[in-house]
Amino acid sequence: MLRVPTKSGAILSALACSAVLFVSARAQQPTAPAQPSADQPAGRGGQRGERGGQPAGQPGAQPAPPAKPLIPVATNTVNTNPDAYYGQGVTITAAVDQVLSKSAFAVDQRRVAGAPAPSKPTDVLVIVPNLQSPVEPKSYVTVMGDLIKFDPAEVAKKAKDYKLDLPADVVTKYSGRPALIANSVITDKFVDLAKRLPPPMTADEETLSKVMKQLPPALAALRTAVDGSKAEDAAKQAAVLKQGFADTEAFWKPKKADAAQWAHDARVKVEGIQAAITAGKWEEAKTAVPAVQQVCGTCHNTYRERFDDGSYRIKTGGPGQIKN
Repeated sequence: MLRVPTKSGAILSALACSAVLFVSARAQQPTAPAQPSADQPAGRGGQRGERGGQPAGQPGAQPAPPAKPLIPVATNTVNTNPDAYYGQGVTITAAVDQVLSKSAFAVDQRRVAGAPAPSKPTDVLVIVPNLQSPVEPKSYVTVMGDLIKFDPAEVAKKAKDYKLDLPADVVTKYSGRPALIANSVITDKFVDLAKRLPPPMTADEETLSKVMKQLPPALAALRTAVDGSKAEDAAKQAAVLKQGFADTEAFWKPKKADAAQWAHDARVKVEGIQAAITAGKWEEAKTAVPAVQQVCGTCHNTYRERFDDGSYRIKTGGPGQIKN
């Protein structure tokens, strides 16, 4: 018989019921092109991946498969019949039974005081390659991810950039048993401990962000106006872009020469578009717009870092990046 404390019961029930709306780590690609954030370079129609790949809607592009819902399951159920869940995306709401390492812990449902001890283990090993904050022992969490039969080689295959940090005796204890490779660890306060969130904005971030928020919508609107040969609208958006790239160049000039040069190149290309609009050379303008986007993507990929909430920060600390 399972018992969940009354205080957190309502919250945990809501978590468990809503968990089926989440997708597993294997299927996090969106089923349709996502709208870019205000700080993300826009592609054709304002839709583009973070790294400026091919525009959405290319001929021959295959739609992503539908995301699979997660299966809500209890720890004792998983241990009783693990074969039914191996390879599946599952969600478990339970107490943190033991913290095992910086990136791993065990969860288990609590039992009524005085209930007989179970004949089989009921805890489940949870491995969180991207755990950003530690879990609290005995706290309730909802973990979501893929269930596997625990084996270090299988973990390495599923989480390629992750190094297992479990002690040898723990590896032995859980070998061959169910383990969850989690991509979300949600507390009873609805905080996802596996989500990589951005640091607070610095003064430089505030300055750059104000400029960046203007560029993607202006570039998308310019493309639409040029495609429709709308001179007034095209001229208006080109003017916004020209000023934005001038401000971007001024921002980067004392910091990074290559970024300042890319902003300068983008501004010059926009000036060429302005001249084409004035002369009514719409085909020339149409050809030039993607070239502006390409310059944006080059700089963005080099000096902007995307976090799990979709926001961006200036890359710091790496080779050739801005130093804090």
